[in-house]
Amino acid sequence: MKMKRRDFIKVSSTAGLLGMMGQGNSGMANAFPAASEGFDLHPFIKAHPEAVFIHRTSVEKKTDTEAIYDTAYRLAEGMFVKAPKGKGYANTTGITCKPNWTCNSGPGSDPESRLGITTDCHFVEGFLNGIKQKGPRKFYLRECACPHTWEENGWAGLAEKNQFDLRDLSSKDFWDLGADDLIFRNVDGVVFKKIGFMAPMTAPDTFLINIAKFKSHQMGITGAIKNLQGIAGKKFHQFCGGHFDIFRTYDKRYHPFFHTDYLSKVRELHEKHKLQGIPRWDTLMDRPPYGGGLFMEQWVQRMLDSYSVTTTGINMVEGIYGLDGDGFGRGPHEGKGKTYMSNQVIFGKDAFRVDIIAHWLAGHEPGNFGLFHIGIERGLSDVLDPFDIPVYLWEKGRARKVKPDSFERTPLLTSYLRRNNDGQNEERYHMCDEPFDYSSRNLRGKVKPQEPPSIRALGTNTDGRVVMEVSVPGKEDVYVDILNRHGEVVWRLEADGLEPGKHEVVWDGFSQPGIYHVYVKGMTWDAERELVIYT
Repeated sequence: MKMKRRDFIKVSSTAGLLGMMGQGNSGMANAFPAASEGFDLHPFIKAHPEAVFIHRTSVEKKTDTEAIYDTAYRLAEGMFVKAPKGKGYANTTGITCKPNWTCNSGPGSDPESRLGITTDCHFVEGFLNGIKQKGPRKFYLRECACPHTWEENGWAGLAEKNQFDLRDLSSKDFWDLGADDLIFRNVDGVVFKKIGFMAPMTAPDTFLINIAKFKSHQMGITGAIKNLQGIAGKKFHQFCGGHFDIFRTYDKRYHPFFHTDYLSKVRELHEKHKLQGIPRWDTLMDRPPYGGGLFMEQWVQRMLDSYSVTTTGINMVEGIYGLDGDGFGRGPHEGKGKTYMSNQVIFGKDAFRVDIIAHWLAGHEPGNFGLFHIGIERGLSDVLDPFDIPVYLWEKGRARKVKPDSFERTPLLTSYLRRNNDGQNEERYHMCDEPFDYSSRNLRGKVKPQEPPSIRALGTNTDGRVVMEVSVPGKEDVYVDILNRHGEVVWRLEADGLEPGKHEVVWDGFSQPGIYHVYVKGMTWDAERELVIYT
C-alpha cells in the first residue's frame, strides 16, 4: 500500500470563522488572537534561507516619519507570526537589534542633512513594535558607534519611550565594564582568536534582527554583513579603521585576542587574491591607512572572523531612501552625498545573499567585490551571481517569485577601491558596474538542478491562512485544487506563467479542521499531498 505524503497544520479556533467570512476580514481574526506562547518568521521566509525578499514601499519624502513608521510596522506584521507552544521561538526570547546608527554629526549639520547616513530610527521603532505584537517582550538595541550622539539623534528617547534596552557598552575598555557586559567568543580566524560582543549579542535564547542602511561606503554598499561589525565592544569592532598594526596601537591587554602573525597572513592572502584576479585587489592605498586592496583584505578577513561566530535571525537593508558618497554625508555632489527615494526594503535569512542583491539594486556588479569571493573561500557563502539567488517580491505579507532585473535599480556612487594603478586615475566616487564573468569562477553556489514538481504545506501566515509551497520545473501555467474528504473541490487557484522554482501559495478559502487533498498540475506533470488541519 502506497502511503501518501501528509502535512499537519495547526490553526487557531477562529480559522474556520475567518474562512467563512472570506478574504479581507483579517481584522476579525486579530480580534480573536490564537493562543500563542511564541513567535516565528513567516513560514515561507523560514523555509527558504536561500531566498531574498524585496518589499516595495511608497514613502514620498524621507522626512515623512509617520509613513516610515507605519511601513515598517506593517512589514513586521507580515514577516512574523505567532507560534504555539513548542514551535518557533518562546516569547521569553530576547530580540536583539542592530541598526546602522553610526556617527552622523558634523560641524553645522542639521538633522535632515544627516538622513541617509543611518538606518531610519522611525523604521526601527515601527518594525520592532510590529514584532512586539507577536508576543516577545524583551528588546535590546546595540550599536558601537558614537554613543554620545544618541541623545541628539533621538535614539535614546526612542528607546526609553518603547522600553527598548539601549546601553553604551563600547565607550569603555573591556576591563572597565561589568563581568557580564561582553560575551567572548572563540574564533577560528585570520585576524582574531577571540572577540568580545556587547551583551546580549550572540547570547543563547536571542533572535538577532540586523537592519543595515542602503547607502554607499568605502566598502561598497554598507549592507548587512558590514553592519554586524558594530555588535562588538571597544577595539573589537574597528574593522574598517584602516590597515594598521594593533600590537603597536592597542593597549597590550588586547593583544591576546589577536593572532600574532595576522599582518603577514593578511599580506599573503592579499597576494594570493591578486593572482586569482579578484577585481580591484591590485589598487593602491592612496589615503593611508585607508584604500587599496591590502586595506580591503584586512577589513574582509577581520569582518568575516566576526561573522563566522554570529547567528542572525533576519538580515535587512532599509532602503526607503538611499545615500551615495562615502556613507557619512560626503560625496560627489558639490562635496556632498545625495539621497534617493529608492523605496525598498531588502531582507532574508542569509546576509551574503541579501548584500549581493543590495549591491545589484545599487547599480553595481556583485562579482566586482572581494567580500563575496572571500566569503565563498571561507565557506561562509556559496553564491556570487545575483541571478543564482531566488528573489521574491514581498507584498502584503506574501511572496511572489520574480527576476532581479524586474526591479528598478538606484545607482549609488561609491568610494570603494578607486582604480589608481597602472596609469589609471578613477574618480573618487564611481560605479563598480563593469561586467563580470561569473562562469569564470568555480562556485558551489550555482543554481541546483530543478527539483521535481511538488506541493507541501508550511504553516500559517499572520492572518491564520494556510501557506503552501509549490515547486515548478519550468515556466508554465499552474493549477492548484483543494478537495475535501468527499472529493469536492473547495478551493482552486489558477496561476499563469509561473517562473521555474518555488512559489508561495496561500489558501484564501474555508480552512476549517479536517483532512484535505491538495493537487497541483502543470502542462506535463502533477503532484499531490494530503493535508490535515487541526486546532
